[in-house]
Amino acid sequence: MARRLLYEGLKPEAFEQLKNKLQTLGLNLQHNSGSFKEKGVSGSYSYNPENEMLELDDLNISFPASMLLNMDSLERRMTEAVVQHGGRPQQA
Repeated sequence: MARRLLYEGLKPEAFEQLKNKLQTLGLNLQHNSGSFKEKGVSGSYSYNPENEMLELDDLNISFPASMLLNMDSLERRMTEAVVQHGGRPQQA
């Protein structure tokens, strides 16, 4: 089942650092919005630098990533990476 994640407080410089970190993990985010499908992880993303919001949508895991990750562990890893770069999960 696809998942949607929202993060706030992610400054533009931190988003660039986050993109670099994700690239080392095999996820290549080219611009402020787009989609990705690499190594069994797919989804779309949208970053708004004005309000410092990052949205990850339609996150899915398939083979080969499904051999190592489930959706909860992917969400945990993404949240850890965002928090390390100054962002935080958006409160409902």
